[in-house]
Amino acid sequence: MKNALEKGMRIVLTEEMFQQVFDELKEIKTGMATKDDIRNMATKDDIRNMATKDDIRNMATKDDIKNMATKDDIRNMATKDDIRNMATKDDIRNMATKDDIRNMATKDDIQRLEEKIDRNSDKIDLNYKQIVNNSEELNTLTTSSKRQERAMETLALRSIEQETELRDSHLK
Repeated sequence: MKNALEKGMRIVLTEEMFQQVFDELKEIKTGMATKDDIRNMATKDDIRNMATKDDIRNMATKDDIKNMATKDDIRNMATKDDIRNMATKDDIRNMATKDDIRNMATKDDIQRLEEKIDRNSDKIDLNYKQIVNNSEELNTLTTSSKRQERAMETLALRSIEQETELRDSHLK
């Protein structure tokens, strides 16, 4: 397409083609995660040393230790309630990692695409208007050409008639 433009050729997009490209770009944009979306997500390094549910199954409960230590002794220990809502390795297995998102588009990339689409939309609008004008001019030229053809036919017939009359008058 770029080569065609450099050669001075015009590329014509229909409204349907333009709308399809525009819709596809919007769909791509809505399906992408941004850096802000993933900034607060935990990484593999963040959870590598976290205890799993399997690791805490054999931990002592409050009932197990009620006669063994005082409240002050166990105040800083984690309870089952404390870890019940913690994520496990299984919970995070399907989460995206930094490597997974490294090559994804950023908001700046999307903004540049939107700006490019806006510029291209303006160009497409100008091209569309030019096409309309060219079509109108072509229709005018076609009509004028048909009139000229009919006039030429009429003049040619008159010329033949006059030539015939001149020959006939010379022969008499």
